[in-house]
Amino acid sequence: MKHPDKLTRAEAAEALGVSAKTLASWEKSGRIPAPERDFRGWRLYDRKVIQEMRRKLIGGDEESQPSLEIPGMELSARNRLTGIVKEISTGSVICEVILELATGDQVASIISRSSLRRLGLRVGDRATAVIKSTDVMIAR
Repeated sequence: MKHPDKLTRAEAAEALGVSAKTLASWEKSGRIPAPERDFRGWRLYDRKVIQEMRRKLIGGDEESQPSLEIPGMELSARNRLTGIVKEISTGSVICEVILELATGDQVASIISRSSLRRLGLRVGDRATAVIKSTDVMIAR
């Protein structure tokens, strides 16, 4: 039976961007409240508790987009390409983020999973790729 205000362990872990094992560890250590269990003994996490945890993990509301600008500070890298996040492939530690530019070209970046959560990046978000020229390779 599906509970609209409850999440399974897998759903809660996915919503938080962590593994089910990490979620179990948080529960065991008391970092999150112990969830109720259904008739099978399966854990059912309160959706509101998970949403509040997600807000704390990514910083701010789900709707807010973190700014890449720091007021009063300039960035030395001049190569900045702004586009839309087309795809995010997550691994256990790193993620590949594909940014589609207005020209239709794509730029890929490898970032840590924690950086992805901190930035709150999602497919469809506007983002900027900052490229340090010493790290750009050209091939023919």
